[in-house]
Amino acid sequence: MRPQQTDSPESAREVPLRGARPSGLAGAFEVTLPSSVGAPGAARVAVTAWMAGHVSEAMLADTQLLVVELVTNSVRHADAPPDALVSVRARVSVDGVRLEVEDDGRTGSIARRVPDLQEGGGFGLNVVEKLSARWGVDRDAGTRVWAEIAFAAAG
Repeated sequence: MRPQQTDSPESAREVPLRGARPSGLAGAFEVTLPSSVGAPGAARVAVTAWMAGHVSEAMLADTQLLVVELVTNSVRHADAPPDALVSVRARVSVDGVRLEVEDDGRTGSIARRVPDLQEGGGFGLNVVEKLSARWGVDRDAGTRVWAEIAFAAAG
């Protein structure tokens, strides 16, 4: 799936993923971190603290991997100054959890590419594609990449 270039992801396809309806997980989460090599791990720890015990282990693992991939891409590709920040947000909806990673980057292509097995790289957005029900990019003020993870259907 190609990312949607819109603030309104309703037109993107929806695919249910592994998860479970939360018990006690509510509201929104936000953390702002220095854009550094430590940001992906710090984002993972913060999101884990917010979600752990409220969603299935499978959904937690998928969310952890998604946040690490999105923050890593932000740190590596935003072409940001040394004092740049990256914001990580998550919020619960009726259908799932929406993650957003935002930075001040304004250039460069944000698209999946074939993974490079020799030199590395190219895996991040392929992982995002695989794990999320839908994802996209907004470039209104900086760059915001979002991904949604759907709760498993009841039954």
